Amino acid sequence: MPGEPFVADPDPTPSGPESDSSPVPPQPPAGPPPEPPPAFTPLGLDRQGLLEAAAGTVIALIALFSSYDHITLTSRTFPLQQQWGVWLIAASLALVFVDAQLATRSRLRAAHERTQERNRADQERDRADQERKRAAERAERQRQGIARLHRCALLGGRVQLDPSPANTRRYRAFLALMADQIEGF
Repeated sequence: MPGEPFVADPDPTPSGPESDSSPVPPQPPAGPPPEPPPAFTPLGLDRQGLLEAAAGTVIALIALFSSYDHITLTSRTFPLQQQWGVWLIAASLALVFVDAQLATRSRLRAAHERTQERNRADQERDRADQERKRAAERAERQRQGIARLHRCALLGGRVQLDPSPANTRRYRAFLALMADQIEGF
């Protein structure tokens, strides 16, 4: 009404992002930064695999430069032509490198699975946190709606008990404010 003073609602409804019912945007996880991948050599080995392959190479060299013309098993000696000994040492060296590569891949797979599990746990924590925030926002909106209903009942009661122009103006201003909020939805 022109010329009439406006009495503001003592507990106005928030406007802006806090009254918005849109979902909370996902936040990036606040965990430690991801670990850098392990360094690889051209042989496809990590540090531990290189150590294993180097140890196998040293053992093969020791076998090559020592007596490789026989094999001793359970106190029995089996003669071996020298050419076969070299090929057996070369084959065992290849097996050492293959074993080192398999062990490296196994360690990498385990590390990758641990990282994925950690990421899934972080995502689940983030989802639960967002749901808690949404529930808190819904509870706050419900509390504000109930407070508005109480104010409406109080103003309506005042107008019915004391139909003075001041109470009527307050009631009309409150109803106009409520109508604006309803039209905004």
